[in-house]
Amino acid sequence: MSDAENNVPEKKIPEIPESVRDNPNMDTVFHYSREHRLSRASAGVHQMNDGKPVRPSLSKTLFATRGHKLLFTVIIFTFVVFGFASRFAGKGMSVKLGGNKVVLAVASVEGTLVLEINKETPDSGEFYIGTVDIAVSAIMPKPKEGEERKENPSFTHRITFNPTESENFTLSLPFAGNDFFVILKTVDEAKSVRLRTKKN
Repeated sequence: MSDAENNVPEKKIPEIPESVRDNPNMDTVFHYSREHRLSRASAGVHQMNDGKPVRPSLSKTLFATRGHKLLFTVIIFTFVVFGFASRFAGKGMSVKLGGNKVVLAVASVEGTLVLEINKETPDSGEFYIGTVDIAVSAIMPKPKEGEERKENPSFTHRITFNPTESENFTLSLPFAGNDFFVILKTVDEAKSVRLRTKKN
């Protein structure tokens, strides 16, 4: 059935004027419609154009990109590490000596400084058994201008590691201080650590 039979008038395409069609220098005219552009925009764009800007939530801001997620994870991890470090600060310094795990700490017991040494043997493998020479030296504060530099007080002692799973040694230090160098020396190995007085 044709358009004529349905009494539907035939649509005619308007002809382009010859002056326009044959003129290559004539610029194309574009018509901008803001309403047409906004009709195809997202809900967020509509809300911004309504004068009600949408503030993203904190969770969306923190986890918006992969970089944000990584940065947030690093910050949390840093806080956890510092939390553990502050919690266990002053509880001792651990070193490996001849395969043994040795934990050292300086504590004040009834006004006397004591060097605490805890030795544990490894679960498997070889470990050192024998004498261990210990030297403790107090680190003195830097002298003020015009003052003489004081000699660092020191203390030496010898202990013996026996073939047991764990051992504890307690040595009284004959001087005061808050900062110390401790040297442990076996027949063929030496380790040095810096310790601060443990806070009880």
